[in-house]
Amino acid sequence: MKQADLYELTREETYPSGYPSGWYHVLDLKELPPGGVKELQVLGKHLVAYRGRESKQAAVLDAHCPHQGANLAGGDVQGDCIRCPFHNWAFEADGCLSSIPRLEKIPRARTRSYPVREHYGMLWMYHDVSGEVVEPPYEPPAIADIDDGTLRFRGVYAPRDAKMHISEFIENSVDFQHFSQLHGGLTIPWTQIKIPGLRIVYEPGWELDPELEHVAYFLTYAYLSFRGKHYRKTGASVRVTLFGPGSTVWFRFTLPELGDIVMFQTHVPTAPLNQRVRFRYYADRKIPRPLVWYVVGHWISQWRADVEIWERKIMRPRPVLVSLDGPVHKMRRWVKQFYETRPALAADGVAELPR
Repeated sequence: MKQADLYELTREETYPSGYPSGWYHVLDLKELPPGGVKELQVLGKHLVAYRGRESKQAAVLDAHCPHQGANLAGGDVQGDCIRCPFHNWAFEADGCLSSIPRLEKIPRARTRSYPVREHYGMLWMYHDVSGEVVEPPYEPPAIADIDDGTLRFRGVYAPRDAKMHISEFIENSVDFQHFSQLHGGLTIPWTQIKIPGLRIVYEPGWELDPELEHVAYFLTYAYLSFRGKHYRKTGASVRVTLFGPGSTVWFRFTLPELGDIVMFQTHVPTAPLNQRVRFRYYADRKIPRPLVWYVVGHWISQWRADVEIWERKIMRPRPVLVSLDGPVHKMRRWVKQFYETRPALAADGVAELPR
């Protein structure tokens, strides 16, 4: 085994095992037109996504046919079924076998079908840590000012994969010390180039939603200082909603007298220490596009600085904490719920209770 591979294995062993339960952004909707088929290797699974030609319904199934194990991603869509490329067996969006060529009486067979939702230009799939199909305990987010048109779509950003564990983003949200150390210097947006003399002052906080057990918040007010003098009027408030196990978060940047920018940041693991990361952002129509570019680009610069750390660190199960740290233990107790299994669904959709 190569030294680099051994190091990655050592890193991986320090993190929680399994892929936590939650909603994952597996595709952009534009990647799956009617009749489209996409192969997915995420969350420790080999999957196929397709969209029916008639119903326009999207589905995500286990990729391998229950007949002889062919990869359904090599097949095509006929009507609302995906057909196996090997023997032309047809499967519906719920995974049930629909037809076999030249055979009237067909066996009761199916491949697993996962809960999916189409939301804000993204295809979301619910994954359970057990790997089985379960009834989602909550739905993907609803953002009122996107739904009513107050916020308009402004763009997407798809960086390279980040070689990190999915837990790192939430761990990062309670690491209050690192904001001044790693993110205190103001950079040119989208770059790591520091602007001399200018710094950012952060006033961070972290809290749980009082009603939704799957939601937590990172809150901060950030403003500029120049050569030690603080300018609070330059500040903006940022509210980051942690929705589930770190698979989906969204930022709300509030710019006084202009409105809000909402940016989704999504993570889907393609391996325990590899995340496909996507950004998708919306803004109030009153906010000039160059300012949206600046705000989003500033966060991307800060995120890249974090990635450089995340890709080379381990997780300490019992970190040595000091008074300047945030509520690390409170956060970890909250995250633990996403690594606990729930009852799986039987073929008829009824929950199978543990024996």
